[in-house]
Amino acid sequence: MTCTPHPATFRLLDAYVGWDRWDLQQADGIVGFEDPAGLRLAHRGAAPEGPTRDRLLPWFPDPRLAPGCGPCGWYLFVPGERRLLRRDGCGGVFAPVWPPGCDPDPLREPVSVAARGHRLAVVESDRVLVWRREGGQLAGVIRAERPRWAALGPDDDVLVAGQGSTDLWRFDSAGGFRGVLRTGVRGEIIGLRTGPERTVWLLTDDGGRLGIHRGGHRRPFRPATVDELAAALPPSTLTSAGEDGFCLTERGPEGPETRCFTWQGLPREPAPPATDAYVTSGSYLTTLIDSGISRCRWHRVRLDAEVPAGTAAAVEIVVSEDGRYDESDWQASAPGVTDFLVDQPPGRFLRLRLRLSGDGGSTPVLRRIRLDFPRVTSADLLPPAFRADPAADDFTERFLSLFDATLAQLDRVIERYPSLLDPAGVPDRALPWLAGLLGLSFEAGWDARTRRALLAAAPELYRRRGTPWALREAVRIVFGVAPVVDELAADRRWAHLRAARDQGRGTDQGLGAIRLFGRSASRFRVGGTALGAAPLRAFGAPDSDPFTAHAHRFRLLLPAGSADATALRRLVERQAPAHTVGSVRTGGAGFVVGSRSTVGVDTAFVPLPAPVLGGARPVRLNRDGVLRPGPRGLRRGVGVGVVSAVGMHTRVS
Repeated sequence: MTCTPHPATFRLLDAYVGWDRWDLQQADGIVGFEDPAGLRLAHRGAAPEGPTRDRLLPWFPDPRLAPGCGPCGWYLFVPGERRLLRRDGCGGVFAPVWPPGCDPDPLREPVSVAARGHRLAVVESDRVLVWRREGGQLAGVIRAERPRWAALGPDDDVLVAGQGSTDLWRFDSAGGFRGVLRTGVRGEIIGLRTGPERTVWLLTDDGGRLGIHRGGHRRPFRPATVDELAAALPPSTLTSAGEDGFCLTERGPEGPETRCFTWQGLPREPAPPATDAYVTSGSYLTTLIDSGISRCRWHRVRLDAEVPAGTAAAVEIVVSEDGRYDESDWQASAPGVTDFLVDQPPGRFLRLRLRLSGDGGSTPVLRRIRLDFPRVTSADLLPPAFRADPAADDFTERFLSLFDATLAQLDRVIERYPSLLDPAGVPDRALPWLAGLLGLSFEAGWDARTRRALLAAAPELYRRRGTPWALREAVRIVFGVAPVVDELAADRRWAHLRAARDQGRGTDQGLGAIRLFGRSASRFRVGGTALGAAPLRAFGAPDSDPFTAHAHRFRLLLPAGSADATALRRLVERQAPAHTVGSVRTGGAGFVVGSRSTVGVDTAFVPLPAPVLGGARPVRLNRDGVLRPGPRGLRRGVGVGVVSAVGMHTRVS
């Protein structure tokens, strides 16, 4: 579309192509030369490229703190007072785990604390105390040499890291030794976490430089990034920790709320945010960038940068034919300008100087620099008479470059328009627009990932709309759980033969053995139905029940807490066929074993041991073993009805 005689070439400076950094001394206060995110000001301290300790607090908290049950549960041991405090709910205060004088094993010298589910561990100078039931039951005492950190893993695992060692000792909660896990990392372990799939995350300090490592049982440890850590482990609400105390940022009725506490668990006023995380200025000087064209007329410099308030990014350039120049030859960009024309005499080489500045609390981020050369504008299409005067020709080229830049942006929009129809490639802000083209509407609480998944599945959902599969798929995409679609038409008592057995002969009943149409089997009628034999129903005419009762009704069954019931009902109403009526049922507290036990975590469903007659403990028939499998085989399992769902219709207590 742009009317230029031939396309211009360009040179990129970024982490993929390279920043032409020929000497480390030419970069002062700027880091990120190998980071695709871009260049930025360095952090203060011994780890200029980070990550900083404050940034990792949500995953590796202060050793005096440990996240407990729920998003707002926390444990805190008070230094010097040998007390362990617990905070259960959002907005609550810290209270002692054990009342005064009721500590089952008094603390001596706490070093750190760890928690996972209902289990709790306190590390002391020579031992690790492990409790169950959130401190209600002492499970065991682990003896170790100078323990420093502990983490509670699955299968009753307890990992312990000692001071001055990079190995991890594995125990069970009762103190039984399970082996040593060699990490091979450099530095000292200053943080220990366990994640899903039996992964182990380490935070190390190698001479002031912090590092994150990921590994596990039979998996070697390797360096990891903060993004990988955030994707694998949800962050806690801890946002800051210092000498005066710590702060938690939690969800409140009107949005995020920050609550701060002292190290004694008492509320305090939030401290002002730190403003000295970054250095305040930095510079970077490139080598001579060769265009390969003698007396090249460099055209344009463009910066792809993010410049927050209180920061700045400035560029200076100089062009020369042989690489020699004076300090007065530098051309500086105007403040705040990230796109400008080169106003330099022709030359083969260009050199660029970058300056970043900030207020200490934030930093500009420079992702890419683009250098366009040689100068190609629409002025090349004008008759030679318009370019006779060199001074006027230079002005004409620079003037027409303004319009060429606008047309180039339009060209780019037209070229990229097909990508706007790709749910995986469009920006988040364009997702509602793309949904409008397909007739979709989004809930306010759906994140970008859910919206993209719905857009990608929209063609198949429309094709099979009104079917149980489409309804289950829509619920799975939005809420992440696959529901059970219970079509209530199967509950009708008319024209329905169920499997039954004749008690006399042991054979299935055949046609004519039962009554297909009963007058009062599925609805209570005065004078025709025995008390308790049929339910009371208040909708529709009784005479039309054989044809209409439950015929166009269905029900969705989901476990408790798996989805917001109100949002789920709205989704079902939009996805259900027009002639049907849908309902939603979520389970309660079903399948609860005891008051503090969780199925799959504190319990194990295992077969009975093989029976052995005689011996020290003789087998009691019908109680201690199964002598032979039943008629349905050894691995038939437990059957819970025909229309029963475990966790919704059942409760084991």
